[in-house]
Amino acid sequence: MVTFKDVAKEAGVSPATVSYALRGGEHVSKHTMDKVVAAAQKLGYVANPSARSLRRGRTNVIDIVVHELDVPYFYSRLSDVASDVIREAGYQAVVLKTGMDTDNVSAAVSSISNQYCDGVILNPSGLPAQEIKRLSVNRPVVLLDEAHAKPVLDTVMTPNEEGVTAATRHMIERGCRNLLFVGGGRAELDSYAEGSRDTGPARTHAFRQTLLDAGLPCDDARLIPAGWWTDPGLDAAHHIVDSGISFDGVVCATDSIALGLIRGFADRGVHVPDDALVIGFDGISVGRWTVPSISTVEVDMTDLVHKAMNMLVSRIEGTYDGEPRRQTASFRLLERESTR
Repeated sequence: MVTFKDVAKEAGVSPATVSYALRGGEHVSKHTMDKVVAAAQKLGYVANPSARSLRRGRTNVIDIVVHELDVPYFYSRLSDVASDVIREAGYQAVVLKTGMDTDNVSAAVSSISNQYCDGVILNPSGLPAQEIKRLSVNRPVVLLDEAHAKPVLDTVMTPNEEGVTAATRHMIERGCRNLLFVGGGRAELDSYAEGSRDTGPARTHAFRQTLLDAGLPCDDARLIPAGWWTDPGLDAAHHIVDSGISFDGVVCATDSIALGLIRGFADRGVHVPDDALVIGFDGISVGRWTVPSISTVEVDMTDLVHKAMNMLVSRIEGTYDGEPRRQTASFRLLERESTR
């Protein structure tokens, strides 16, 4: 393999001069630059970016650690957008899927201390932030939706309460007076009352509080616990209709729930939006193509990732070494056919 020394010998200069020349020539003359480039081309020299990164103590790799990648799940969108933003920032993205396995999350965080990457953006998946901080050996980590009362690590939040409040108000403005929430129940409300601001409790609380502020009923029967995927949404729709619950609209904790819910309602002869309105949360791309298309709270994924990367890069490059920060992504409400 051709080395710096080989190029230096061919060009009649020192290895340090070769290094300066091949990095842009800031400290060498044009004549010397031309000699070094000609020698490198003649010998077929190819730079080894991995070795250079290791000498600098950097890999230029950012890990993105998510629950799932299966469409139409939220994290497939995040991974897609993050890959572009990370590349534009001069880094390479590596996406890791953990499911909900805390052991997988632990392994991903440990990779920072082993120098496989410069930093990690991840959803904790139930792993305590203090444990993540310990495993990372204080190297850069940005968490997604970690709602500890005082941030332990830099964190970016989805607009949970703000988004669900906007969605519920939209349904009220559309004339709904018997609203249901699918994706959280009494357990989530109790968690919120005990101080949790995690995603589920925050979205459930925001729905209930918005109804109460509008003078509308919101007993526990209007809060339907369900997993945040398509199949639980379908099962929830069957349960709602079979139970004879009165409703004219449904706010779903996720778009994935909304997809299953609309299918499940159709199974029981309830048609959206003619018989009831439905709105989701997240803004997954497939919601544009369903029949009906799904109204949603669209999280600004580009804003979310930029905020995460800005915090991460400031830690990696040493421009910020202060207290953990928490920022919230922006959003917009998209009215589509399911609420018209």
